[in-house]
Amino acid sequence: MSTVEPPINLQNWIEENRQKFKPPVSNRYLYDGRDFFVMVIKGPNARNDFHLVDSEEYFYQLKGDIKVRIREGEQMVDHIVREGETFFIPPNVPHSPQRPPDTIGVVVECRRPPGEKEQVIFYCENCGALVEDIHFDCADIVEHFSQAMLDFWNDDARRKCKKCGHKVPQPEPVKPF
Repeated sequence: MSTVEPPINLQNWIEENRQKFKPPVSNRYLYDGRDFFVMVIKGPNARNDFHLVDSEEYFYQLKGDIKVRIREGEQMVDHIVREGETFFIPPNVPHSPQRPPDTIGVVVECRRPPGEKEQVIFYCENCGALVEDIHFDCADIVEHFSQAMLDFWNDDARRKCKKCGHKVPQPEPVKPF
């Protein structure tokens, strides 16, 4: 039998966990349930990847404005999600949330069924070609997602575009926009 946990004061929880948010993603579990999980994500993050998963994602922007870059075919489309707004990403849409300093958001995602792979995709910033599409099991998104990015950035051969030779840089934390 499951136990019901008491309500959480979100602002207090964020303050108590402030030092635990680390780039590249800067995310922490608020709830880690059987069917879905809820993360608090704090800016700045440091990302130049695109996340792709076969399930929906729901964003609520608690503090500050963020940009969510979406790849639609060969086009990049930027969506600004302002403080107090929500944003919904359907399944199988490559997206790259860009979180400036002092932003705080809540993201709700479905628990991945066994065997479903998480994807982190890197495109060449010079020519737009696919550089690497990393598929991995993601039992713990806070740990495994960041590690997939760090492993990529630490391997120069993996970072080199086969089409034009440009090397995908390790990104700096997002600056205010």
